[in-house]
Amino acid sequence: MKIYVWGTGRLTGKIIGKYIQPTEISAYIDNDEAKISWQGKPVVRPVEMLKREYDAIVVITLHSQEIYEQCKSLGLDLEKVIFLYQNVYGHDLNRNYSLVEDIFGKDYADIVRNRYHLVRDCETRNRSLLVNICPSGGYFKTDYVRMRTYELAVAEINKRNIPGAVAEVGVFRGEFAQYINGAFPQRTCYLCDSFEGFHVSEAHAEMDKGNATKAFVDAYSDTSVDLVMERMPYPDKIIVRQGFFPETMKGIEEQFAFVSLDMDFEDSIYEGLKYFYPRLSAGGYIFVHDYNSSLYGVERAVDRFEQEQNFFLPKVPLCDANGTLVVTK
Repeated sequence: MKIYVWGTGRLTGKIIGKYIQPTEISAYIDNDEAKISWQGKPVVRPVEMLKREYDAIVVITLHSQEIYEQCKSLGLDLEKVIFLYQNVYGHDLNRNYSLVEDIFGKDYADIVRNRYHLVRDCETRNRSLLVNICPSGGYFKTDYVRMRTYELAVAEINKRNIPGAVAEVGVFRGEFAQYINGAFPQRTCYLCDSFEGFHVSEAHAEMDKGNATKAFVDAYSDTSVDLVMERMPYPDKIIVRQGFFPETMKGIEEQFAFVSLDMDFEDSIYEGLKYFYPRLSAGGYIFVHDYNSSLYGVERAVDRFEQEQNFFLPKVPLCDANGTLVVTK
């Protein structure tokens, strides 16, 4: 089959090598003119698909609605377009599930078919203006449950005057860090990341366990400190700690009111809990991203920390896009 994949980012990295092999892909599609190749395959512009034969176009981005409209505008055959990730809609954009099954198998086709349900808005009092930080809507469009839960956690911290700095470990391109900085404009915000990708040995270990693919690991190298800082609404409150955790926080002795741990892999998450939980103020929160996800090392890291400390963390798992775990004290 002639299969084209639309998208060259993190989500594509989660799928390639796990649900579909790189050898099955003819080329990738991306609107970014600067992208010429990815994972050893050419990257073409959407308009070029009008001249190519294809059995399926697999869309693996969080902009499915925009791409759906672009496909319609170009006159591409929507019967051959598969949308793996959509946002909050009352129905699935896919229609031809037999094609999804042919390419990905019945089990994953059922996941795609049943993933989307309408979520009613949260009628909160005194809703913050965080939704306005990112002009495109950011995670409020693509990870609604996580963001609304975060807003409520911020309100609790502020209402109770919980002391401490804020931090994120595993910043990548700063998509969530901008909301941490924006929600706490008076607090020091530590951003810890290599800003170059995963630690090589940890990445290889997770790949060997089957918890990550090469495409997933490679996708996280596309970042930089400058790119992240451009997103920050209060850059004067940011302290960048570049390198690998926990070495990046050596010598820093602070209390923390809010921490986001988004390092994806077991050892790093474990080290994050080991460092931050003793320093978390009573009434503060740690959000552990990817707890209920295919990155199985994250859950194992939490279990490992609890077993070592010989107590259960006060925690609530969320049903957001990547299964965040909310930990408090």
